[in-house]
Amino acid sequence: MAKEKAEKKTGGKPQKKSGGKLKFISLMAVFCVAAPFIMPTLLLALVGLIPTYVAFTTDDDPQKSGATSVCAMNFAGLTPFVIDLWEKGQTMANAVHILSEANSWLVILGAAAIGQLIVYTVPPAIATLTLTNADARIKNLRKNLEMLKQSWGPDVATTKPIDKIVQG
Repeated sequence: MAKEKAEKKTGGKPQKKSGGKLKFISLMAVFCVAAPFIMPTLLLALVGLIPTYVAFTTDDDPQKSGATSVCAMNFAGLTPFVIDLWEKGQTMANAVHILSEANSWLVILGAAAIGQLIVYTVPPAIATLTLTNADARIKNLRKNLEMLKQSWGPDVATTKPIDKIVQG
């Protein structure tokens, strides 16, 4: 509908998006100017977020909720080392030193593993809680139904359709 109105205003020709090329060029210019200053952080992030890349490529869910969980925890595990890199100075030597330490990999991969653990444990736990809650609700409704039968008689608790009750 909006496309048809735009074509009517421009004489049947679709309108071009303006400024897309300019935005891209300006973004690339900013990136090229900033690249020498952010390369160590970029290296640390690209290598440290490998579990996130794997999770996004292997997650079959269209919403990628499992990969998002892994990504959040992986990023949380990587953050202290990015801050450490910024405090020590953003040099490639410091970034490679952080990546060469076993403890940093233990934290980064451990955090990603916790994200994967969340993916495997939270949905079944929520399902179990929901089923338990539904079972308790059904028991409560049955108890209330028995109380109604005692107070009003068995006709109150019939399972016949309403039309048959009214006619019969």
